[in-house]
Order: sequence, then C-alpha cells, then structure tokens
Amino acid sequence: MSRPSILMVDPSPESVELARFSLWRSKLECDFGWFEDAERAMESIFSPQALQHPDTLPCLILLEPRLPRMEGLDLLHMLRSQPHTRALPVIMFATSYDETDAARSREAGANDYLVKPVDAREFMQLVNQTVQRWLPVASPQD
Repeated sequence: MSRPSILMVDPSPESVELARFSLWRSKLECDFGWFEDAERAMESIFSPQALQHPDTLPCLILLEPRLPRMEGLDLLHMLRSQPHTRALPVIMFATSYDETDAARSREAGANDYLVKPVDAREFMQLVNQTVQRWLPVASPQD
C-alpha cells in the first residue's frame, strides 16, 4: 500500500521547503509534492493516469489562493466540479488574511482557510497540525 501524499500548490520555494522540512522532521509517514502554479497542479490531478488510478491522487492539498496565471480559487472550483476530486480535502493556505478570499474559498468548498505565519517555527507547526488533522480523514480505510 502506498503512503498518503500531500500536495502543496504555492509559488514560494521558501514556503514549500519549510513545509517539506516540517513534515520530514515530524516523521509523518507521507509523500510530499509541489507545484508552483495551479495549471501544472491541474494537469497532474486531471491527467489520464490520475483518472485511471485515483489512488495516485493526493489525500490533502495545501493551496495558496494567489497564484500566477490561474488563481487557487479557480483550481478549487475545478476540484469540486469533478467526481474523482470532489471530496479531496483542500486547505487554502494564504500568505495573508483576506476576508473576501476566505469567504469565497469556503463558499467554493475549501475545508479551511489558514494564514501562513511569518515565523518559520510557527509556520512549520501549522503545517504539521494541519496535515495531522486531515491525513487520517483523507487516508483510505483498510
């Protein structure tokens, strides 16, 4: 059985490396993937491979709302519109709090809207708490 995977869609290499490091350091049994933009994430999630093998999909997506070219909210709408991705937990992982973005994200089906702390230690703690909270929900039941 494969390990559950976490996908982060974020243009910031620093945020991605902090998230990767925090998961490694916490020894959570999961794989970690990253895309810097929603278009590439969408290509992967909606690829023929993913459609034929839904077990290859991530079990949790950390999604930055503000992305180049295609907004995170657009990707969230796509995820919620397709049967094979409708139930995937998606956490909007924003750089700063925006009340309008938070409301629109929740209306579109985001499971949560969190703000990335500026402090690296707090950031890593938030990533770990979020993954630990959603990983069991997203893992397939034996």
